Amino acid sequence: MGIKITIIGGGSSYTPELFEDLLNYRESIPVTEVCLVDKNPDRLSILEKVAGQLVTKNKLELKLICTTDHKAAIAGSDFIILQIRAGGIAAQIRDEQLPMSIGLIGNETIGAGGFTSALRTLSTVLSIAGDIERLAPHAWLMVLCNPAGILTEALLNHTTVKTIGYCNIPINTTYALSEMLAVPPDQVSIDSFGLNHLSWIRHVTLDGVDRLTELIAHSPERETGLYKYGAVDGLIDPDWLRCMGMIPGWYNRYYYYPAEAFKEDSAQSHTKGQEDIAAEEKIKHLFTSQGYNDTAKQILESKGGAQYYLPVLQVIRSMLQDRGDVIVADVKNNHVFKDLPADACIETPVRVFRDRIEALTVEPIPLSMRGLLQQVKAYEQLTISAALTSSRTTALAALTTNPLVGSVTKAREFFDLMVNSEGEGIPRFH
Repeated sequence: MGIKITIIGGGSSYTPELFEDLLNYRESIPVTEVCLVDKNPDRLSILEKVAGQLVTKNKLELKLICTTDHKAAIAGSDFIILQIRAGGIAAQIRDEQLPMSIGLIGNETIGAGGFTSALRTLSTVLSIAGDIERLAPHAWLMVLCNPAGILTEALLNHTTVKTIGYCNIPINTTYALSEMLAVPPDQVSIDSFGLNHLSWIRHVTLDGVDRLTELIAHSPERETGLYKYGAVDGLIDPDWLRCMGMIPGWYNRYYYYPAEAFKEDSAQSHTKGQEDIAAEEKIKHLFTSQGYNDTAKQILESKGGAQYYLPVLQVIRSMLQDRGDVIVADVKNNHVFKDLPADACIETPVRVFRDRIEALTVEPIPLSMRGLLQQVKAYEQLTISAALTSSRTTALAALTTNPLVGSVTKAREFFDLMVNSEGEGIPRFH
């Protein structure tokens, strides 16, 4: 029996990568239909053409459907990939610029900007989940949109939809480590733990041997080892890397070096969102004139899209074949981390079977990371509560709890700016 995959937000410039990756999974994932749904008909038209070219080029025996009707797309789906950005890149830019205007980190996934992004996106995501409950109750929902940890937790705790979240940082780091170790990526196993966009790798296993200590030892300076291969961000100084004895995720730079990260971001002439607009214009031109080629791939990779769909397809394959493959994903805690709430969404290695996902037994959270993880998780749960209740008090509590905001004064200042800036795009707080 064939599989139907639906992409909500299918007009994204990242979408062609899925059709490239499906070529490598054609024997193990019998996809007979891929449905792209997007509310922007112009973007959808471009992606329909590009995706159609890839289907023909790669001789994929599947039916390509493109529609602006997400309910029609959801019906009959087996797997649904959610990759929307509420408000588009214009909203991303606001999430970057508004916090920075009052001296806070500006980012669409963490800090004050991530808070606004979550408020803007949660109601849409929960509405889509309601449609999935009615139209495709057996389907798995794969969350690729930001802030993925918050959205996945809300879906896990407030809907009946079978949900799993993703970040491409673990798989991109795996690829970087495999390059450094000069072996194929599937031979490298990582033990990554934490939350979405706040994680650490504490074991890197090759042939049953943990190579992490060796890899860190070969990274005495920023131009060497893990830094050279892109596994560690340059803002993390080598001495702190040795002190941790772990590989920190890219976003950890903002928590460990907030002043330096703010200074670095402020010195840029454009925010990431503004750079993304320029990149999207180039990609649009390439897609319409040449299709999906190496130049487009390089631009998308520079935006952070490399290996975007591989974890999703790995999970789908493991489910269909009941393989029990180990993949790093965002799932419900269920007491895996004793120091975090049982209903919290965590990022951890899981085994994927046909009818279930099992988080692997993990070591305790190290004391030096525990407090930060608990604080960020408290912020995330307060954010979900604020979005669901439209409570100004809860919203201020969430912002104050966020370590990248960190004070009542800043929380109030940002909250007022956000309400004036976003208008009807966020809940009407009382």
